[in-house]
Amino acid sequence: MKQETIITFDNVHYTYPEETAETLCGITMQVKKGSFVAVLGINGSGKSSLAKHMNAILTPSEGKVTVYGMDTADEELTLEIRRNVGMVFQNPDNQIVANVVEDDVAFAPENLGVPTEEIRRRVNDALAQVGMEEFQKHAPHLLSGGQKQRVAIAGVLAMQPDIIVLDEPTAMLDPQGRRDVLATVKRLCREKGMTVILITHHMEECVEADSLIILDAGRIVETGSPKEVFSQVERMKMLGLSSPEPTCLLHELNDEGFSFPTDVLDAETCAELIAKELNHG
Repeated sequence: MKQETIITFDNVHYTYPEETAETLCGITMQVKKGSFVAVLGINGSGKSSLAKHMNAILTPSEGKVTVYGMDTADEELTLEIRRNVGMVFQNPDNQIVANVVEDDVAFAPENLGVPTEEIRRRVNDALAQVGMEEFQKHAPHLLSGGQKQRVAIAGVLAMQPDIIVLDEPTAMLDPQGRRDVLATVKRLCREKGMTVILITHHMEECVEADSLIILDAGRIVETGSPKEVFSQVERMKMLGLSSPEPTCLLHELNDEGFSFPTDVLDAETCAELIAKELNHG
């Protein structure tokens, strides 16, 4: 079944006020409904600016962005676009506005005029989806970074958007917090059918995405499945990025005369291939 295109960028350029250099330089791309898209690039590549164009925080200096056919530059459509596209930022403290977790999650639907009974149901559902239901009476400032970020995600989920854009949501988290948040994000896409756009500079967060977009200096320089993109180990190095460790290891072994597949992303498959080769040797 053909997936519906729900976000389009058509030759989008963007320059911040007071700056002369473009931040986005002719971005053309599409996002399909229900997909998990990862946007990868070094700091300053334009990732956050791209993310902010998806729910009209920024609008193009030139070109056009549409969400479900709605032009983000049309101010009369901004609220409807933001109902459809929820944003989660890298610092959860900037998104948490209440002194009790459940009140924080209820904040956005209250502002949207959702009836009280429906808000209660949405809050309970959103907290359950991120595994934070037992913390609903807690004070957010007493939570760990990963727990705060999951509360921030719950706050967006309570708006019931079709699309969730996460702008480096694990940048401030420890490894366990990062794993928890990523597991939540993947589950929302795979089990709930949400469209997920993950902005990151950590390649290991992209491995399970449906498609990968690599930005460099405001331009899309690579697109494809994680296997297609990460198998280009030398190309990734040129872009200041790295492929997953198993991919790099097999690449190095191939330089020594082996002939392993170049598109292996996980340690388990990598170990199996090496063990098989050793047994044959």
